[in-house]
Amino acid sequence: GEGFAVYTAGSTRLDSAIGHLTLSYDDPCDTASFYSLPLLDAVVWAQGLNCSDSVATFDAADLQRLLQGNVLFIASSLQALVSAGKLNAGSRLAVVSSIWQLESRPGKFSYSVSKAALQGLVKSAALDLGPDGILINAVLPGVVDTPMTRTHLSPAQIAAITSQSALGRLPEPADIASAVAFLVSPANRAITGQFLTVDAGFIGLKHA
Repeated sequence: GEGFAVYTAGSTRLDSAIGHLTLSYDDPCDTASFYSLPLLDAVVWAQGLNCSDSVATFDAADLQRLLQGNVLFIASSLQALVSAGKLNAGSRLAVVSSIWQLESRPGKFSYSVSKAALQGLVKSAALDLGPDGILINAVLPGVVDTPMTRTHLSPAQIAAITSQSALGRLPEPADIASAVAFLVSPANRAITGQFLTVDAGFIGLKHA
């Protein structure tokens, strides 16, 4: 909608994409995988893995799988894009993370650990890429109003979240997309190494 020519990567190609790279989040990325791409003005990472566990019950293989999918894939693909020379000077990058990067909740040990690691990834990358004028930020969605949310959360659970949100509702996918679109647009001239929470005013606010 913003006029970008869109390329996708991963297992699923968007209908509107003009090109696609088949990549597995389970494996490190190599530079050669990206040679076919043109120079990029923007890159968005919007993949992720989840599981339910605790510090007493987590399985090391699950933790490693989430670290690979949620953190190491981003790091290795970013490294490959830089090595392949595919990022324009002044390009803008965005990682879709989660509010659980900042806080945690019961039963989400491995997920919280993997998302918290993105705090360091984005800040460190901002410093490394800054001399080339490249900006990188993260968008942190809250519980988003999607069919998956409606499947996995009960009406009572959703009501509990919305009652604790400043706007009294869940954010919608378009709200997340709009935040990402701004951060990777030319309108963003000086925001880098930052984390934009999009959760309708849920996390970090006291409502009573």
